[in-house]
Amino acid sequence: MSIIQTRHQISDEEAAIIIGRFFPDIKDKLLNTIQLGKQTSADNTLAVASIEKRTLEISLFEFSSSIDLKANKKYVKYVAYPGLALMLLFLFVPQYLTESTERIVNYDIEYSPAKLFSLKPTNKDFRAFKNESYLLQVKVSGSAIPDQIYVTALGRKAKMKSQNDGIYEYTFEKIQGNFGFRLEAADYQSEEHKIQVIQRPDIKAFNIDLDYPNYTKRNNEVLENVGNLTIPEGTQVTWTVQTIETESVNIQFDQTKSIFEMQSSGNQMFTHNKSMRRSDYYKLFLENQYSTNKDSIAYQIEVIKDEFPKVSVNFYQDTTLFSFMILNGLISDDYGISKLELVYERDNEVTKLPIPFNKNLISQNYFYQWNLDSLGLRQGEALEYYVRVWDNDGVNGSKPVKTAHYTFKVPDKKEIKGKLKKQADGAKNELDKSLKEAEDLNNQIEDIQNDLKSKKELNWQENKKMSDLINQKQKLEEALQKIAQQNKDLAKKQNKFNQPNKKLQEKVDQLQKLMEDILDEETKKLYDELKKLLEEKGEASDLEDVMEQIENKEENLQKEIERAIEMFKRLQFDYKMDDIINDLEGLSQQQEELAEQTLDKQNGLDSLQSEQQKLTESFEELQSEMDELDKLNEEMKQPEDLKDLSEEQSEISSEQKASEEQLNQKKRKKASESQNNASEKMQKMKQKMQEMQAGMEMSMMQENLGNLRDIVDNLVKVSFDQERIMSDFKGVNQSDPRYVSLSQDQLKLKDDAKIIEDSLLSLASRVFQIQSFVTREVSAMNDEIEASLQGLKDRKKGIATTHQQYAMTSINNLALLLDDVLQQMQQQMADAMGKPQKGKKGQKQKLPGMSEIQKQLNQKIEDLKKSGKSGRPLSKELAELAAEQEMLRNELQKLQEQLGENEGGAGNNLKEAIKKMEETELDLVNKRITQQTINRQKDILTRMLKAEDALRERELDDEREAQHADDVSRTLPVEFDEYIKAKKHEVELLNTVPPKMNPYYKEEVNKYFRRLNEQ
Repeated sequence: MSIIQTRHQISDEEAAIIIGRFFPDIKDKLLNTIQLGKQTSADNTLAVASIEKRTLEISLFEFSSSIDLKANKKYVKYVAYPGLALMLLFLFVPQYLTESTERIVNYDIEYSPAKLFSLKPTNKDFRAFKNESYLLQVKVSGSAIPDQIYVTALGRKAKMKSQNDGIYEYTFEKIQGNFGFRLEAADYQSEEHKIQVIQRPDIKAFNIDLDYPNYTKRNNEVLENVGNLTIPEGTQVTWTVQTIETESVNIQFDQTKSIFEMQSSGNQMFTHNKSMRRSDYYKLFLENQYSTNKDSIAYQIEVIKDEFPKVSVNFYQDTTLFSFMILNGLISDDYGISKLELVYERDNEVTKLPIPFNKNLISQNYFYQWNLDSLGLRQGEALEYYVRVWDNDGVNGSKPVKTAHYTFKVPDKKEIKGKLKKQADGAKNELDKSLKEAEDLNNQIEDIQNDLKSKKELNWQENKKMSDLINQKQKLEEALQKIAQQNKDLAKKQNKFNQPNKKLQEKVDQLQKLMEDILDEETKKLYDELKKLLEEKGEASDLEDVMEQIENKEENLQKEIERAIEMFKRLQFDYKMDDIINDLEGLSQQQEELAEQTLDKQNGLDSLQSEQQKLTESFEELQSEMDELDKLNEEMKQPEDLKDLSEEQSEISSEQKASEEQLNQKKRKKASESQNNASEKMQKMKQKMQEMQAGMEMSMMQENLGNLRDIVDNLVKVSFDQERIMSDFKGVNQSDPRYVSLSQDQLKLKDDAKIIEDSLLSLASRVFQIQSFVTREVSAMNDEIEASLQGLKDRKKGIATTHQQYAMTSINNLALLLDDVLQQMQQQMADAMGKPQKGKKGQKQKLPGMSEIQKQLNQKIEDLKKSGKSGRPLSKELAELAAEQEMLRNELQKLQEQLGENEGGAGNNLKEAIKKMEETELDLVNKRITQQTINRQKDILTRMLKAEDALRERELDDEREAQHADDVSRTLPVEFDEYIKAKKHEVELLNTVPPKMNPYYKEEVNKYFRRLNEQ
């Protein structure tokens, strides 16, 4: 700054004058030096030296010494304010004062002219990541803000976007390498900035090895570039990460918040393994010296817990014999079943029975037949059971699941009797119904026969009647087959719960065979022939012949059904009597045991009184059964002579009630005596019933045997008569008068055959050994005799003779068949009278039957003595009685030989009885019946009864010996067995369809199988 302002530049001289004016020490020395210099040439040495001298003088001049401070003090006040201003500028805007100094100092640097604005990047550093975007931000400030700012990089110039507060931005996309950039605005261009491109850590490849638990039977897998997992519990997971520019990799699990550093195996490979037991989230963190991974690497692991197995069960009980139970159901698990068992509890003892199944299937049906016979369940006993299944969980251990608890109960005695009675009544009603249908069938046949005789051609009405006949016959056949099965089931149940004797069991088998043989094949063929003739529209004569044969067959069918009904009634009567005898024995033992308990003071009176009440009620029920026995007897065509046991029943009831009152009065001893009395009276009542049963059986055997012997004799006689008539007809022609008399003989033979038929049918309703084909042979005999009579009536001797020959053949066949039955009955009677069974000892003989026969024989002898008969009738009856006594003696002799001397009282009594029988036989042969004979007979009966008691005691001792139960194989009904096998095959076939499927579809398939099983 110049003090004197000039409009033009001053010269050196002028400047020297000014300086001399202000600095007196210099005065005109500077001016003179300048003037001398202009006038002096280079060659003027003197002048030059003068100049150098003057210059030297001037150079030693100090500017501060030339200033007069005192003179300038008055100007200080003018300097204070500017100085203060300068000081403030120095403090707050130092560059305002230092910028010029900097430029003076750095004289070798080029400085741009002063700018009205400035551009300054706000980025902290110029580092960018490869393949990523880089945001460049520039702050613009100044007095004049430019409208547009550009960035120049990589040979391109781009406009920056203006943001708020003077910020401009520009994004470099997907940077691949280092580069520089400049900022431009108006005529301004910044220096070049360098951006360094670096690499973030990143994943190149990502594999997961899955090592599944062995029990899942799944093949181990390697997943590539998959992070989300759905795996079974216990799977060993190994992560393998191949990285780029990575120094370390960490894995963090969300559940525990734990961070694990993955192990480096070189070549940018990192691994980590863990056994997964529950679902979790995890993250991967990659890091190098510059940064971590940009994007979050997070995945989910869904751990599928091993499910509990599933089990369902259905039960199919043997409701007839309660011998077995079928268990059927569906078991399933996500990976497999390890164990399946049936668990039942009985008397606080748990038993486990393994159930077979296929370990290779995860869903399957199972079937198990549980044989209950081997358990020896008592009537009324119950046991609790369930099915339990175990899975094959190899991580947590096998887990069990069981079904609900079920109870199996064997019906008690009262329930069983009720079921048996209901089933027996149902079978009898079905038999009655089938008999009514058979009668209707015969009426239809008769109606059709009448139509055929009156018409040569059939119209649709006759055809309709015969079609209805065929349909009704088919229904009757189905009904009879059903009845046979019902009777079979009833017999099985009665045999299981009533335990009948061997003879009764034989009757059951014979009745069953009778019912199964009611429908013969010949009748079926006749109906097939009739159906064929109807379809082919055959002649009326042919239809009439077939209908005539059918009529004969159906009449025989009706008779067979009537016989079956009567035999069924008799069999139920025998069952009921046998059951009552067994019940009496059981009640007697229970009453005796209760008497012993009553004497024991440790037993409470209340419980004893309660038990006595139960026994009293049981005996009352037994009395009701005896009333039912009377009803069953009355329903039979030939009722048995049942003895009145009401007095014994009354005595037993009185003793039981007395014991109840005495227990109520706390009189233990008297109550025990009454109970013992009741037990003894029950035993006596049982013995009477046994004697009555044996007597009825023996009496019927004798009667049936006599009737059958008469029938066989009559058949032989009729056979000879038929042979004679047939022989006589060979020498007689149609005009011979003897033709008529022989025809009358043949007619008489028909009447004789009818008498034989009636007798045989009556006998067949009582004798189970007479089979169905025997009665059919009777029908064939009558048909042939009837045909021979028709031939004689038509004067067709040849045809008549042929039918006579057939009739004789039927008669002979029938005689042979009945002779076999006769021998069987004789053998059966011999067994009942004392002949032992093979392999058995004497104590098993039916002596009660023999004593009953002896008693009846004694009564006959006594009645004959009182009758006053004489002559031939007396001799005949005496001979028969002697023969009967001889037969009894022979049987007793055989029994005594088998018993030997070791039997003590039984053998001695039999020996004495045999000797007295010989004396009686001698009296009867000599026609001498005295009072001594009568007394001797009573003594014989007494000794037989004593021997009977001795044998019974021995039987009771033997009955106490334990016996091994026989193994009986229970089979399923054929239809049910086929159904189970078919269903099992279908489900197992479906189970093999999907070889691989994920858990979702696997569960859907299992649900489908469960629904299928429930259906």
